[in-house]
Amino acid sequence: MKRTNWINVIGVLSIATLGACSNQSGQAAENKSPAKTGSGSVTRFVASGSQFAVSTIDTISSRTAREGDSFGATVLRDVEDASGRVAIPSGSVVYGTVVDVKSSPSPGNPGTLTLAVSSVTVRGSNYPIEATIDSIATERQGRGITGGDAAKVGVGAAAGAIVGQIIGKNPRGTIIGAAAGAAAGAGYAAATKDSDVRVPAGTHIIVTLRQRLAIAGN
Repeated sequence: MKRTNWINVIGVLSIATLGACSNQSGQAAENKSPAKTGSGSVTRFVASGSQFAVSTIDTISSRTAREGDSFGATVLRDVEDASGRVAIPSGSVVYGTVVDVKSSPSPGNPGTLTLAVSSVTVRGSNYPIEATIDSIATERQGRGITGGDAAKVGVGAAAGAIVGQIIGKNPRGTIIGAAAGAAAGAGYAAATKDSDVRVPAGTHIIVTLRQRLAIAGN
């Protein structure tokens, strides 16, 4: 073969080799670059055992509530992950259910409510949660307290003394009731009227996560 033809063949092979190396280098660089989602979101985790405060949107009473009723509560402060990033912004809504209710059958037997939280809505997305209610302030509400009763026990007691508390837990939820003998301020009315437990709108509740919660962040 003539020298000129050999030179042409060598040139073609060199160009092909350089092209292959360039393609391999580009693929390697692409493989090393971090994957990105279209939205650029990062999942944020709130650890099991984390606590946060919510404020009830609805009023719940053992006098009127029914098993299966739902309720909502607003997150009061930002809930952060381990890195200090906001996972659940304040204003997000936690939802729960009245899983059991017992109205007051007699003056000496106050009513009870069993409440469970089930989900939280963050930036329009709903996330199921495993959590317990570990602190709550409730009112003991006498049935049909009259003006005469109010004069005997005080105006504050007629509006509802804050004497309810967590009295137990079961697999279904947290049981809310009145502490034994805690009607001191509403003594006469509580002793002479049936009394139901009432959780007014705006009541602060402490929620504790039982399982780690994953929230998609921006």
